[in-house]
Amino acid sequence: MQEKLTFRIDSFTPDSLPMARLAEYLTYLSTLYGSTDNVHFEKVKKGSAILQVAIDEQAFPKVFKRLQCVNSTKNDSDQEAIKAYKALDSLLRHDNAVGTISRLEGAKILEFPGRKIKEPEVFTVMQHTSIDGVVIKIGGKDNTIPVTLLTQEGKTINCQIRGQANAKDLSLHYLGAQLRVNGMAKWVRDVEGIWDIESLNIQSYEELDTTPIDEFLFELRSIAGNGWKNTEDPIAEWKKMRGSE
Repeated sequence: MQEKLTFRIDSFTPDSLPMARLAEYLTYLSTLYGSTDNVHFEKVKKGSAILQVAIDEQAFPKVFKRLQCVNSTKNDSDQEAIKAYKALDSLLRHDNAVGTISRLEGAKILEFPGRKIKEPEVFTVMQHTSIDGVVIKIGGKDNTIPVTLLTQEGKTINCQIRGQANAKDLSLHYLGAQLRVNGMAKWVRDVEGIWDIESLNIQSYEELDTTPIDEFLFELRSIAGNGWKNTEDPIAEWKKMRGSE
């Protein structure tokens, strides 16, 4: 025996649903359902566009549980299924549709808000910014030269510097020491509310002092009259001054 599930897209009919779009929906549905060897596409039913699948009886409890866990806040939620759910909801929103997954007899298992949820706006701000990183790429023929920085956190930042002479001077630091780069940056806030740098116009830069802190404090203690010489644990005191402890 087999269980039947339907996925309803209210903005289409079987005649108006493009084949390429159908393929996209089926790809994400397959990921959402899981148990790919036991889930079989049957047809597009009338009444909006209703994508019907048949699920082998032994696999249905696992598929049903997977669908129920999509909106769960528990840490054991299936991230692959959640990602597929969000991708389906994004398709529905783009198609000005809402969707539901139901059993054949009509009991709803999962809803997709689609067009009901307004897409958050993307905001852009220009702001003077300083970034620490290593130049890992620089070059170009125009007067504005592309530059790529790699931060200590492993993130790449797309930058640019104006003037071939300035670019030539900066190229001397290629794969060299850490630089502090200053300039006007374009910050973008994505739909999830996270701010990120899209690009930075380099106006100035300086090489950072990479002297280990223990060596720096040792030199500092050798200078008479500054109080560091009598400090029992200079590193702990330094952390305290920085608010690290």
